[in-house]
Amino acid sequence: MSKLNRRLFMGAAGSVVALSAFGRPAFAQGTQIRHFWWGNPERDKRTFAVIDIFNQKNPNITVSGETLGFADYFTKLTTQIAGGNMPDVIQQGYGVLFEYIANGAVVPLDDYVGKSLDISRIDQSAIDAGTVDGKFYALSIGANSHMAIYNTRLYEEAGITIGEGADFDPYGYTYDDLARIGAQIKEATGVPGTEDNTADYQNFSDFIAQKGVAMFNEDGTYGATQEIVEEYWSTWQKIREAGATPAGPESAGMAGVSDLSQLGVVTGKAATSYVWSNQLVGAQGLVEDPLGAAMYPNTPEMIPGSIIQPSQFVCLTRDSVDPEAATAYMSAFVNDLDMTGVLGLERGIPSNPDVRAALEPTLSAAEAVSVAFFDAIQGKTAALAPPPPSGSNEVEQTFERVAVSVLLGEKSIPEVAKDFLSQAKAILARA
Repeated sequence: MSKLNRRLFMGAAGSVVALSAFGRPAFAQGTQIRHFWWGNPERDKRTFAVIDIFNQKNPNITVSGETLGFADYFTKLTTQIAGGNMPDVIQQGYGVLFEYIANGAVVPLDDYVGKSLDISRIDQSAIDAGTVDGKFYALSIGANSHMAIYNTRLYEEAGITIGEGADFDPYGYTYDDLARIGAQIKEATGVPGTEDNTADYQNFSDFIAQKGVAMFNEDGTYGATQEIVEEYWSTWQKIREAGATPAGPESAGMAGVSDLSQLGVVTGKAATSYVWSNQLVGAQGLVEDPLGAAMYPNTPEMIPGSIIQPSQFVCLTRDSVDPEAATAYMSAFVNDLDMTGVLGLERGIPSNPDVRAALEPTLSAAEAVSVAFFDAIQGKTAALAPPPPSGSNEVEQTFERVAVSVLLGEKSIPEVAKDFLSQAKAILARA
């Protein structure tokens, strides 16, 4: 948990205030700042536009932009690190952030918080994600989370009321609730109420956290026990046996499929599907019925399982020629309403609730649902774990493969769970 002082110090929510407002001298004429990011034509267009806005508002600072495609970005960055000429501000992802902290390429931001850098309105989950060993290194510029998306028409036709205290609370329902609701939808509409997540590793990762266990131990070994794996598959077996999901063989054929066009809510084969939150807009574009958003189901203890994971950060490098000017630019990148209005949701959901509110009138219906979802899950998610160890992707693929045996009824749940854990242990040991 971050220990940073989150004082509100910016005067106008939509503008960058000169540093003299903080009792500090304004920047010297001609300060030059470089910002480097991986991008695509749409991202590059938006980012260069916000650089222009910042430069117009801050005539004593000139920010220049540099961009490459993802495949070339880190190669170029490695060369710059070796040459000691990194840009002042760089884009980073969560999976590689720790490596750049360890080699000293990015530096802590703590000395600039409350001065040139305003994080007073940034979600605590985003601050925590950018904090490593008690120091704040990375400013989130977009976030993502697990999301259940559901066909609101089918829920309504089944008479399912939605909201806190109703039949279905999108931010506080259990697997037992899902079994009941799913069966009710199937009986009323003929459409199973939910996809079967027996082979869904995202849901399994949430379930592990809901049981109070880490996915990976500090030594890199696997955290899930035989009992937890068995309980997860047994939980979904009960939901399936209640008639809330498609038949096991049908779900087995969908194991590992990630194409949005194959989602149950898109094909009409289920009223509820499970995705990353940034996929909601794409899924909505494939169906006519409005889609709602919910967290993943929970155990009766209601321990948080889902996480909020930043899609990208901006970081200050050790080679910055003017850290105060660079952090003022970073601050504007996440707080200035003119700049964030141009950036929109392209890098993910903004971590500043004021920015989310300001964007709302310009959002499509699906984007508005996504933003409202992020507002609602604040404080209801688990702590973000360190990046997983080598071999984790193979473990995920193994889980999906062996879970098919459960769906097809080829082996008992205890037998498949033992096999999975044995393979996971071997994968991580040799990685």
